[in-house]
Amino acid sequence: MLARYPTAVLAARDSFGAPVLARTRPMPADDGFAVDVPSDCAAAPGPASLLVHRHDERLHHMQNALVRGELRAVGDGWLLVPTKVVEPMGSGRPSDAVRLLRRTKRATDRYLERRGLPRQRVRWEEFRALAASARRRNGA
Repeated sequence: MLARYPTAVLAARDSFGAPVLARTRPMPADDGFAVDVPSDCAAAPGPASLLVHRHDERLHHMQNALVRGELRAVGDGWLLVPTKVVEPMGSGRPSDAVRLLRRTKRATDRYLERRGLPRQRVRWEEFRALAASARRRNGA
């Protein structure tokens, strides 16, 4: 499955438990996938995943898969030992994306209800101001 994609996104944690992401080229190995973790990615051994996906320019025809597992330091490299594969969300039709969004909303509602938490309002004006500031800083 991963062989059909030229790269994957490695999601792992650093030594403090904060999430880190890196694009890598996983290679099949005896016990999993050898991954080249870039030097600027502070990944630490522990839970990790590899995500592959593709879509067209309009974000339609989405195809994706996720391999969950454990990231291990092996010699001078890294190995992701799989524990679970989450297959693609559907056929890539836009209706699959809508179905996923609805399912995610229901799961979020259940999560908030179990914990007695209110749904937070997105402060779009603040978000837009931050995005505009970042674009100005980056010369866009």
